[in-house]
Amino acid sequence: MSSKLLLALLPLLLTAPAAAGEPLAVLSAGTGAYMESFSAFQAAYGREIPYFDMAGGKPAIPAGTSLIVAFGGKAANYAYPSGIPVIYCMAPGLFVKNGAQEGRSVKISLIPEFEKILSQLKEIQPGLKRLRALWMSPSFAKFAEPFREAGSALGMEVSVVKVSDPEDLPALLRQVSGSADAIWLPPDPLLISPENLMMFRDFSWSNGIPFYGSTKGMTREGAAASVGVSFSDMGDTAAEAARRLQAGETLPELIFPGRIELTLNASAARKCGLKFQPEVLKKASYLFP
Repeated sequence: MSSKLLLALLPLLLTAPAAAGEPLAVLSAGTGAYMESFSAFQAAYGREIPYFDMAGGKPAIPAGTSLIVAFGGKAANYAYPSGIPVIYCMAPGLFVKNGAQEGRSVKISLIPEFEKILSQLKEIQPGLKRLRALWMSPSFAKFAEPFREAGSALGMEVSVVKVSDPEDLPALLRQVSGSADAIWLPPDPLLISPENLMMFRDFSWSNGIPFYGSTKGMTREGAAASVGVSFSDMGDTAAEAARRLQAGETLPELIFPGRIELTLNASAARKCGLKFQPEVLKKASYLFP
């Protein structure tokens, strides 16, 4: 085979469809964070899994495919054949129903359990008593009451506010002054934009009220800290869910990864009058200057 022909076939070989009866991974794109999470999935699963890169087109699902593991919203929202269990991750603000799944459509959460999030925020800001959480995507509505209950168990008042339109944000932020000690943002694709993050950062820094995020990117853009889940941990959790499904277990619609990824922003903390204690710094995966 000539070298030119081999190079031409290489993308097809790397994204070859699974043989019948095998799991198949589908990636929204075969690069960056999607590949990082998928690589962690393969390592935790214990063997190489065929994958399809949707940047090259629609996935080919061979008859008899036993399981789909989707990475990214585009891959998660694809209309797969009915009856194939689907595990999906890295799909913020999205809950999918893939045909007749009989409860076997499982999402890997982008955030840890609420108790873990709030406990970590209390450690960062011991005086935190009132937390304002903002959201836009409809799928986050189901989390409002569990979030409040988790706060109540920790002696914290958590108020969850729906943002109907980004234009309402300035007024909603003005209401925070005097009524909340901090703001928290979920990984909500409708709410999180460069413009909105700049607005949260400027409000936070000008008023000395920390805002906390749920991804490393939010911390980089001005959140004092974020309590989230790493891409590799999402892959690990997806691998465990795959093994359990293939063993015949019935899994919940949503699974929270066990480990947290804590990221800190030293400049944002100083602007808000926060000082990270040594115990907090030791837990951090990233510390932005």
